[in-house]
Amino acid sequence: MTGPDSLSTLEHRLGRLFVAGLTISAVFLIAGLVSYLALPGTAAGEWPLTAGLVVLMATPLMRVLVSMLEYVRMSEWFFVLTTLAVLAELSITLIYALLQR
Repeated sequence: MTGPDSLSTLEHRLGRLFVAGLTISAVFLIAGLVSYLALPGTAAGEWPLTAGLVVLMATPLMRVLVSMLEYVRMSEWFFVLTTLAVLAELSITLIYALLQR
């Protein structure tokens, strides 16, 4: 069941996930920007910029996935269904964005 400790643990995990995702994204974006500025006219900065944006878009997706798994563990079925709907919407958006490239 849901308790203060379970929710606190979930919030702590989600916070760490956000920090990790944003840090990794920032590293890729900075590397891509530096590569782009250091080697203008080449594609050297393209993949780190793309990777940084993909990680940035995937971070909320991972947050919803972790939330859903925690809600399954806590047997909170209303929240499982709600987060499953959000996960589907975010996944479709991410796939669509990647296919438009």
